[in-house]
This record gives sequence, structure tokens and C-alpha cells, in this order.
Amino acid sequence: MLILGGANLALAGEAPAKAQACVACHGQTGVSSSPEFPNLAGQHAAYLAIQITAFRDGTRNNPAMAPFVAGLSDADIAALAAYYSTQARATAADGDPALVSRGENLSGPCKACHGMAGVPVANEWPILAGQQAAYLQKQLAAYKGGERSNPLMQVAIAHLGDREYAALAAYYSQLAR
Repeated sequence: MLILGGANLALAGEAPAKAQACVACHGQTGVSSSPEFPNLAGQHAAYLAIQITAFRDGTRNNPAMAPFVAGLSDADIAALAAYYSTQARATAADGDPALVSRGENLSGPCKACHGMAGVPVANEWPILAGQQAAYLQKQLAAYKGGERSNPLMQVAIAHLGDREYAALAAYYSQLAR
């Protein structure tokens, strides 16, 4: 884990200076106003650190993120991850009841890793509860299309299509965190 001295400010609730670069897409406290960008607030610090490091090192490709993370040190990443993990999570979104119900019916295999209520026990895995539906749907498609690589995810969703992605995203986005 990357928890270093700079994380102390974040744990005290003060945003690290480098967080200003995140605000336009992820919001002041990590709750995005755009459905295309993920909420960072309340995510596990370990998960955030892993993802930011992957963006920085190029193992997770995202041209929009690359310029913002290129110069981050491990200490910067630890401070950002610690800060966002301590922020209040987004409130759950309302979803189409039929779509949410379908997503719930499809979610059984997801719960093995992502928990019964979208909050996994492993800090290295993302919290899905209350996440942006459009973002979740896009990430499922990215796993299936090979833009994101995770053998477990790719096997788990191999039989699903866009309709199932939409249903799962609707279900997880409306779960209370």
C-alpha cells in the first residue's frame, strides 16, 4: 500500500493540493456531477491508489486521465486516495424499477466479489453501491471489449450484453451506501 506522510492531511479531512486537478470531472469531494465519471468519495483507499497508480503507469489506459496523473508521486497518490476514501459517499440514484429488478436478478455472481450490497470485503475491489450507472455500464463494456483487463471480470461478464450491463448498472447505482 502507498500510505505515506502526505496522507496525514487527507486523513484530517483537508484536500491535498493535487486534488484540484480532479475537481472538474470528479467533483470537489469526489462526487461527480457527470454520469460519465466515477464517484471517488467513499471508495476504499487501497482501490483508489491501485487505480490511480495504474493510470499513471499506463497499465490502465485512459487518455483523459493520463495528463493529470503523469506527475504524481506515490505519496501524492496515497494522499489523494486517503482523502477521497474519507469523503461522504454519493447518495443512491433512483432507477427504473423494472431495470433495477432485472439487475438485482442478474447480480448473484457479482456478489461473490462485490458483496451483498455492492460493498466488497476486499479493499482492493471497487464499491459499486451508489456509483454512477453510466460509468458502471461503460466499465462493463470495457472489460468485455478488452479495454480493461481483469480475467475474473472478463469471465464473469462474458455471456452478458448491453441490456444486462444497463440492468446491473441501474441496480448497483441505486443501492444505498
